[in-house]
Amino acid sequence: MHVLVGYLFVLLSIFLFLAYLVVPCLLLPLLQRIVAFFKQKGYADCWSFLWFLRPQKRKATIGVALMVALFIFSIYGYQRFIWMGKDNANYIAKEYFVAGQPLCGVRWVLCTYLNPENPFVVPLNALQQLIYNQGVKYLPENDGERGVWDDLWFFYPYTRRMHRPYGTNSYKPSYGMRRLLDHMYDAITIMATHPIDDQQMEREKALINFPELVFYFHVHKGFYEDKRFGSAKPLLQRKERVKQIRELYHWIVELRSKWIAAGLYDKIKREQPDVEALRQMLAINLSGDLLYASIFTGGFTCQHPLIPDYLKARREFADPKAANYVWDRLHRRQSSLAEDFYVMTIDSYDASFHRYVLENYCGLEVSGEERYYGKIDKKFSEKQRIPTIKRVFREELKLIEEEIDE
Repeated sequence: MHVLVGYLFVLLSIFLFLAYLVVPCLLLPLLQRIVAFFKQKGYADCWSFLWFLRPQKRKATIGVALMVALFIFSIYGYQRFIWMGKDNANYIAKEYFVAGQPLCGVRWVLCTYLNPENPFVVPLNALQQLIYNQGVKYLPENDGERGVWDDLWFFYPYTRRMHRPYGTNSYKPSYGMRRLLDHMYDAITIMATHPIDDQQMEREKALINFPELVFYFHVHKGFYEDKRFGSAKPLLQRKERVKQIRELYHWIVELRSKWIAAGLYDKIKREQPDVEALRQMLAINLSGDLLYASIFTGGFTCQHPLIPDYLKARREFADPKAANYVWDRLHRRQSSLAEDFYVMTIDSYDASFHRYVLENYCGLEVSGEERYYGKIDKKFSEKQRIPTIKRVFREELKLIEEEIDE
């Protein structure tokens, strides 16, 4: 029965996709005939937009429909080959997963150019949600695969191109973004804390995609405040947000252990350095946020237990002599992406502030020097770095001095 239901969903995907192809084919000739009508070239021809009813066009129409159906079914067949082996867990739920994958692929392509909430994509999203609702019924309650489905089908269209929900404004409350972040955090929690019975799903999807999902949440978490810009201080003074950051940091650090246990770490460093570089970047930024938050609670000292971990994370990311250094390999493959990672991790105002505090107040050696000043601020040069930090973080430095004096 579940196989038949899966086939039904695939057929619905095909019909919906064909509708997307047919409607423009109908509208364009209709528009042409309307223009011709107003140019007084004859009323009788204005209904010829029904070209697909003509015998000479019928074969072409049927041919296109068959090609689309064959294409969708070939994707479906390939997904069955991958995910329906005897060694795969949650076999019944997989019938719905493989049925939803072709539709997911179409939505991924469309969301390369369109916002996931674009009205043009909404019918596809609705069908995807229907397949999801039917399929997750057959996943065990405590299985983390549910979070993987959420990520692949609903969050990846956002994370892939860093799309934001409609109505998102960096200077005003953005309720759509808050809802998205809430749902994302639920999926992150499920993937991080629940076992995944299907080892292939865990190795190929959950463990590899996890950093990107956390990265999107981390970059946009400022939307939990009334405005994203200037939200760092109030955000890091809220206990519930600091708790989230602490959990994310723990899961990101733990992720490397999971990679090692699964025998994936060396392969990731060799073949997917962007994934490990992203994980390292998150370890730096999240631990930096926690150190930053401790300033406001009076808990910052040069003996803070996170400082050694922060210094180690920066060394791994920025020191070519570090054992797990992958930035250079990433730079050889994707130089622009590598430089963007460096800017967000080492050249940011927050990272420069952490470096200044640890070097000048704690006498510690901090790896990673600023390289791409102009990408964050044309005025932010090495000569102006310290004066800028003292000006931007005047309140924080005062609190640190008071805490150290005590």
